[in-house]
Amino acid sequence: MSAWGNFAIQTAGPLLGVLVGGAIAAMVARWQTAKTLTTQAWLASSQQLADARLARAERDHERAVNASNRLLERLADLYSWLPSLPDVSEDVPRLSPQARENCSTALASIRRGMHTEIFLIPEPAARERYRILVQLAYDVAWRGVGRGNHERQIRDVTNYLRYVQHSLEAVIEGKPLPELASPPVLDRADPTAWQPPNLPPHWGDPADGN
Repeated sequence: MSAWGNFAIQTAGPLLGVLVGGAIAAMVARWQTAKTLTTQAWLASSQQLADARLARAERDHERAVNASNRLLERLADLYSWLPSLPDVSEDVPRLSPQARENCSTALASIRRGMHTEIFLIPEPAARERYRILVQLAYDVAWRGVGRGNHERQIRDVTNYLRYVQHSLEAVIEGKPLPELASPPVLDRADPTAWQPPNLPPHWGDPADGN
């Protein structure tokens, strides 16, 4: 082999190594770039999804707060006229006919809440407590359940209404609901008014409507 041939062989080896090494380096660089872009895209997508979930949760909570406030307004209206609750179905009310009419209007209002705002409350327990209150109020007003103990009858509904108020306030504040309590049995023999087993904070505060 000529000297020129030997020189070409000797030169080609290192040159080939350089070319191969450069190609490998380029492939590694492209792989790393692609991996980085994929990771960045995944992180961006994950962040967008998290932001969307947070925004939805905030909107849902805002709707629940607005619905709870509206239900609290309905309950406050009924609370003012609860002494006339047993008079709703009476031809001759114990109190005034106007008080009976106002109570009947407030009673219809809380029933409407059961078919409107209640569906925006995410907590099933809070929804169920509100429905039970509507049932209790109608049992007293139209069915005369517990009529044998007039004063306790009103106090039962009053205290359960306040229990529901505390539950809705917990929804608004994002706090745990008051402990589950069985509703009052309106026609029971016990003369003592119903109360939840563990009274919520401020239950005995006069400013809280007691």
